[in-house]
This record gives sequence, structure tokens and C-alpha cells, in this order.
Amino acid sequence: MKTKIAIFVTIFSLLFIVSAQSQSMVNTKHYTSHFLYQSSVSFNAGVGDFKFDGRTIKNKLMNFGIDQVIAYQFNPYVNLGVDLGLNFSKKSVFIPVCAHITVNFIDKFISPIFYANGGYSFKWYTSPKPEKMTHVIYGGKSGWYANAGIGARLALNDKVSLIFAADYKMQYSTLQYWHTDDPTAHDYSQITTNRSINKCYHSVGVKIGVSYW
Repeated sequence: MKTKIAIFVTIFSLLFIVSAQSQSMVNTKHYTSHFLYQSSVSFNAGVGDFKFDGRTIKNKLMNFGIDQVIAYQFNPYVNLGVDLGLNFSKKSVFIPVCAHITVNFIDKFISPIFYANGGYSFKWYTSPKPEKMTHVIYGGKSGWYANAGIGARLALNDKVSLIFAADYKMQYSTLQYWHTDDPTAHDYSQITTNRSINKCYHSVGVKIGVSYW
């Protein structure tokens, strides 16, 4: 983990050095604000553990996301808007609807960026059957959602840019499982659930996108 962090910090530092030597992306004297669109895909892996009812399950859920941002670029550095997405994980699909912000740290062809989304994620589908190995159902209800990342924007021209970023997601939902206090009762944990607990699902990964106007 320390090695991965060191590599990420090194790459991020190099982006600052390169961007400092780049020419300005736009002429700020003639800059006009405008609507901006961003389409992206993300690949994330679950992190942390789920602890409940004396059990501990590692969060190994993979997550694939598709996002479309409609924003207003106020100046070369900040845009605000809305984000609509689809998040697919194992046997569940969520639809996050969020407020969005992106910050370009410098006005260059290559610029470090930070973005954040915050809002609510609606459950579209969750499998009604427990997982075979863990005997739980992940993501049983809609809930609050947050997403943030830091990376780089590479301008291809004045109107089109590529986005590369390290991505973090948090989905608030439930974890459902079977429980009984009667040791002689039949175990139905492989086919149904009778309890649920609220949990935050954390994941980290990468995002690749294109912004255009």
C-alpha cells in the first residue's frame, strides 16, 4: 500500500512540473463562460470490512460506473453542475443523482484536477437471493452517495479534454442476512434473509472520461 501511495504522489508531482511548463489552454482575456459536458467510466474495488452479528466479511465488491455530467464552466478553474450515473456491482444496480464540482488547479494544457459529487443513489435492482459464499444480500436499499477523485486533465484543444483520475465512492445502503437465536431452528441463510443492517460501502479505483463543449 505504501508503495502504491508513493507512486501516485510521484506521478502527481510530475504532472505539476509538466503543467507548469505548458502554455495556457485559453486566453483568459477573451475567456467566456459556457456549459460543459463530461462523460466518463470508472472501475472500483471494495475496501474495508463489514462487521455485523459477530461476523466479519471482507468487502470484495467490484464496481463499474458510467457518469454523465452537465455543468457550467464559470472560469478556467471551476465548474458546477449535476451528475447522473449508473453503478453496477455484483447482482445490484444503483442510479446516483448528485450535485457536481470540478476544480482545475491551473490554466494549462495539462492541469491537476479535483472533483466531487454528492447526492442520493436510487436502487434500480438488487438480487433477492443471498450470496452463496457469504449468505448475505448487498445493497438492499437506496441511500446517500458520495464520490470524489483527484487526477489530471489533458486538453486536446480549446473544447475537448481527457480526464484521468484516482476515484473514491461511498454508497450508504443495507446488508441483509439470516439470523436466529434458536440453535435448533432450520438454517435458511442460503435462500432468504430476515435481518438487515445499515452499512457504508467504500470503494477505490480509476476514472477515465472526456469533457467537451
